[in-house]
Amino acid sequence: MAETVTIEGMQQRLGRRLGERPYYRVAVREPDRLELESHPEANRPAALAVIGSGAALLFVAVLIALSGLLSAGVGAGFAAAALAAVLGGLLGGLGYQRLVGGYAVLTTRNRIVIDAGEQRITFTQSSRVGKARQQRVPFDRVSGLRLRRRPLAAGLLRRVRPIVALELIVGSQVWIIDSAADAAELREVAVAVAEALGRDFDTTAVPDATGGM
Repeated sequence: MAETVTIEGMQQRLGRRLGERPYYRVAVREPDRLELESHPEANRPAALAVIGSGAALLFVAVLIALSGLLSAGVGAGFAAAALAAVLGGLLGGLGYQRLVGGYAVLTTRNRIVIDAGEQRITFTQSSRVGKARQQRVPFDRVSGLRLRRRPLAAGLLRRVRPIVALELIVGSQVWIIDSAADAAELREVAVAVAEALGRDFDTTAVPDATGGM
């Protein structure tokens, strides 16, 4: 069984994300247990962007290395070839790191388990690169659950767009459960979390979000 690293402290380290599309879906919904898991393709766009940049760096590294060899072949001198080798090596190393990082993002899966029996919320993040990580919050540390509007800078131009976030209040901290541009897309997860915690959630900031809840 793979080892799991447990993160101590009440500051959120896992599961946090803000986006225009919901990140989680309900996987298990029982009277005393709720499991939310990330959508299988949720990390794909970000992962492909990282992998693409890594591949581009490796391509440039190969070109630089080849140019150094050609320069040495036509008598341009050892210094030019050595410089090309160093630059190619640095870019190649960065490219390889980006490829590994992109693969880690691509295979990352997040899960939130709300267990009424254990009175605990467990956030888990795992991937095929590195160890799984967990963070736990006891029910008695949760003082509120709410939907709140937030601004989000999205896209290449970093345009600010309004979204709605489902948030836990943990002491003086705000923990993000999920978010979406359309509050209705959070309805199933929001209701399931509220029922699992046995509490109502505050929709004062988003009065139109709970139609039909």
